[in-house]
Amino acid sequence: MIKETMTAAERMKAAIRLEPLDRIPCAPLMDVYFPARYKGWTTAQGLSNLKKGFQAIVDIFEEAGGWDGMILPGYSLPLTPYLYSGVAIGKTINPGRELGENEIAQFVETVSLSRNDYEDIIKLGWNAFREKVKDRFNPHSEERIVGWARNQMEHYKLELETWRSKGVTSLCGALTLSPLMLLSTSRTLLEVTKDIYQIPDKLQAVMDAMVDDLIADAIEATNISGEPGVMLVMERGGCFYYPLQIYERFEYPYMKKMVDAFAAENLITVMHLDQDYTLNLPYFKDLPPKMVVAELDSMTDIFKAKETLKGHMCIAGDVPAALSSLGTVEEVEDYCKKLIDFVGKDSGFILSTGCTCPVDCKMENLQAMVNTAKTYFPHAQ
Repeated sequence: MIKETMTAAERMKAAIRLEPLDRIPCAPLMDVYFPARYKGWTTAQGLSNLKKGFQAIVDIFEEAGGWDGMILPGYSLPLTPYLYSGVAIGKTINPGRELGENEIAQFVETVSLSRNDYEDIIKLGWNAFREKVKDRFNPHSEERIVGWARNQMEHYKLELETWRSKGVTSLCGALTLSPLMLLSTSRTLLEVTKDIYQIPDKLQAVMDAMVDDLIADAIEATNISGEPGVMLVMERGGCFYYPLQIYERFEYPYMKKMVDAFAAENLITVMHLDQDYTLNLPYFKDLPPKMVVAELDSMTDIFKAKETLKGHMCIAGDVPAALSSLGTVEEVEDYCKKLIDFVGKDSGFILSTGCTCPVDCKMENLQAMVNTAKTYFPHAQ
């Protein structure tokens, strides 16, 4: 074992700030699916009880001997009382309901917002628009909707406090989407792409009308949760989907405005970057230094990310789901060592899963990732 001279919280903070480390911190992104499967429950059982499902995550943490941080604390949502307005973001079908008891929840591309809504969003802004159309998406009373949102935040705060009591940092006190991501999931990827090419000026005006409300909501959520960080989800704006000229107009300026605003409030931004962002990496150098974590999911070239962002921002990732599920312990150890050797050099790296820990992860492979972070650090002074 490496002789540790830092607490887990100090190690996470130092990695984000690109400061010297005693070893590389480990912080998986973990929802309830793997812990439920490992416990022998169906996924429906794991999702049906917030308290029981979260405790399963904690049990995995204890069995693995602990790690340094959580990207998100669990699977509750950090909602402000009025953040959840009932406006549908696509459609999710769930295990035990539309799906079998042991299936994984699936996102279904569904047109929830139409082009006809754009004029209202431009005139009203995002929050006032949501209030106007609430009944179109949610038949429940305002009291019930607000109560549900408050209940989610209370569970989220309990999850955060549980990790704090164990000396573990959870990076995010709020979760938000970029305007493009939000519209892509509420209009569908196909329809918003048509908007990009057919009505670009109007789409840009819609995004301009949305972004300030998204920023304000996220900042309010961090004030309620007490955790000074925001997860900014941007799964559909990178080079996997769009050429750079589209990114430069419809994703980058809003991403930058949001991250700048969060940094001005001394909030760390975790950019959740599913899919390939390799060609977009140079743009991240314009973001506030040492205030952002680029969380990668194995699609972006993490080694290119280190070359590009070295000395500017922290990188988290990126043990692939396939390796965690199908690889051997030796293969996981070798890949983690490769990450530590290259991406972990000169600090600025958090060893993590590539997106979330997969439902069929092998416990011995998760253990190998955790153990490698604790035992292998050739860059020690």
